[in-house]
Amino acid sequence: MRQLSEILIALGSLLLYACTAEDYPQPAGGETVEVRFTAMAGFATTKTPTGSEGLTPEAKVTVHAWKNTKPSGSTAPAYSTNYKVIIKEGAADVLETETPMNLQTGVPFFFYALSTNDAVQTVPVLKEGPHTASLRNGVDYLMAVADNGGSGYTFNKETPTIPLSFRHLATRVELTVSAADKDGYTAASGLSVGIAAIDSTGSYIDLSASFTSGNTPSSMIFWPSSETDAATGGIPLDQPDGQRKEAQPSDTDSKIFTVSFILLPVSSSAQGVPMQLDFSGLSFEENGANPVEKKSYTAEIMATGDGVLTLKGGYTYKYEVKIARYSATFGVPKVIPWEVQGMDIDHMEEVTITE
Repeated sequence: MRQLSEILIALGSLLLYACTAEDYPQPAGGETVEVRFTAMAGFATTKTPTGSEGLTPEAKVTVHAWKNTKPSGSTAPAYSTNYKVIIKEGAADVLETETPMNLQTGVPFFFYALSTNDAVQTVPVLKEGPHTASLRNGVDYLMAVADNGGSGYTFNKETPTIPLSFRHLATRVELTVSAADKDGYTAASGLSVGIAAIDSTGSYIDLSASFTSGNTPSSMIFWPSSETDAATGGIPLDQPDGQRKEAQPSDTDSKIFTVSFILLPVSSSAQGVPMQLDFSGLSFEENGANPVEKKSYTAEIMATGDGVLTLKGGYTYKYEVKIARYSATFGVPKVIPWEVQGMDIDHMEEVTITE
């Protein structure tokens, strides 16, 4: 298992560049000061085609500022501004902007930032107080809180720069697929993997939820469970058609494939997360002879123990998948940054596609 340090991002010099302002008014009259932001990210999800970890160049970010108090109840932020991430090597200067966030001096402000870690995907808007609109699977939601240890930032006439340390809110499932030691395949030309979506109905990010300052991810994505409570995970849908990706072969062994998916967090006692692995050019004979044009295996990420499947936000669940001629075995996942027990994925069923 990789150590936590292997998934933490090298903290580069990343800048937030304001591109548009929301319809929240800037202060009128009195002393104001332009507030600038820098950004970094931890608990990374692979985003770029080269496989590097970190914030995506020009990723969309929205910074919300609450005045005099932290977000709670139905209280909306006093100001909000949209930004994009600018990666600048060897420096941490904030670029000048035409639409800066100008805030009143002498009063405390509390900053809460959201991002999709993507240059195209829009940041979810706030729908009610500190709650966002519904979310989507496959989106790398990031959040940062800058509240100066809970007391807020109070500014004088000097232009301040506020550091934003982002964390990943969604769940990543990562598969490493290879031949079983006994009766494993000898060749495979390709692998496509599908996974079910998590029902996102009613899901939201709650900016007022507890966001810990340590290395432990916080649950920030919720579903309405009752009038007084909220669930921290959604229910998987029935079919493995929520997302589909081509697995990437290893640089050192073409028979080893990896693929990962970003999901909303899961908490389900009803069913697992359906998956389907579709191979092309699969052979179990010597030297890769007589390959099968198409062959599929279906699976469900299942719970063990108390029967509740839990995939927490902010964690990566790494599964090793071993493929044999008539079976497939999924190992117990390695969970980063914590080892989480009670997970299994060996409910397997082989399916051969016929044209």
